[in-house]
Amino acid sequence: MNQEQPPKPAYQNDEITLKELILKMKDFWIELWNNKWWIILFCLPFGTYFGYKASKEKITYDAALTYTLSDASGGGLGGILGSFGLGQAGKLNLDRIVELSKSRNIIQKVLFKKIELDTFKGKPDFIANHLISLEEFDKVWAKTKPKYEKFRFSSADISTFSQDEMSVLKMLYQEVVGNRSIDNPIFTNGFNEGTGILTMHAKTVDEQLSIGISNCVFDEVKRYYISIKTASPDKNVKFVAEKTDSIANLLKSKQYQLARFNDTHRNLVDPDILVQKKMIETDIQKLTIMYGEATKNYEIADFSLLASSPEINLIDEPLPPLDPDEVSLIISIIKGLLIGGLLATVFFIGRKIFRDAMNA
Repeated sequence: MNQEQPPKPAYQNDEITLKELILKMKDFWIELWNNKWWIILFCLPFGTYFGYKASKEKITYDAALTYTLSDASGGGLGGILGSFGLGQAGKLNLDRIVELSKSRNIIQKVLFKKIELDTFKGKPDFIANHLISLEEFDKVWAKTKPKYEKFRFSSADISTFSQDEMSVLKMLYQEVVGNRSIDNPIFTNGFNEGTGILTMHAKTVDEQLSIGISNCVFDEVKRYYISIKTASPDKNVKFVAEKTDSIANLLKSKQYQLARFNDTHRNLVDPDILVQKKMIETDIQKLTIMYGEATKNYEIADFSLLASSPEINLIDEPLPPLDPDEVSLIISIIKGLLIGGLLATVFFIGRKIFRDAMNA
């Protein structure tokens, strides 16, 4: 009795062999070759646009400044590691100083520092005015509000600013530190988690202006950070010092009083006089003990102030000449041609796939 043989699996038409894949790639290549002139024509606008854009890009100068932070605050092992820029306490302090450097309080002070550039014929002027002039921010703002064209600050006293001056200051601040719509801000600041070294970057079209901004921000951050970190310990030192001086003056006064008393009532044995003398001597004894404790507290407070004082140390400051940061015209044109070629290739291959599917 013959048993039925199991049916052989049907040939799967949707399986693509290597030969078919090669033939399909050959068809795509022939399609692209037949339309090569259209592809070239399609690439030209992209290459031209990218080349034109690169030619209009301004040459900028990046002034990089590196520094370290040694902050003993935090206590314990975290404080010890933090003093070397390590551990959670160290990272927290580094994050804090990075955000502080981009704060409006710091940036405003920097913007109204005066430096001397060729912008205004060698006349010292605010960094803010140099930025507005060299970066042509006023022309950009004037596109929406013509009154901002040729705008310049005449005073550094923000409390007297008009509404227009405050608006320009806010817009300039955003240009410096960046926001969602500004991809390349003038000033950036960050740190390396492995080494704890912080780096500031100021990038403008003028070499000296970039260097000036980096140095000014560093100076302001160092001054402000140290002042806020030592404010409380310094207040304690001053308070204890005042108390110590007050006790010392009172003790000196009592000692003079006892000396005058002994000189006036020499060889007298009146009980009332002896009681008065004893009271003065007791006061002197108490004040002496109080002065000793106050002096010790002063030493402790002064040591705490020194121990809690952070150190911000400059590693490398930017020095001229800085390397210019410019966009390569040739690379930009090649990039544009490649993008145009890629889009054209996708279009023609997609068209062929659609056409073959319709004819199937």
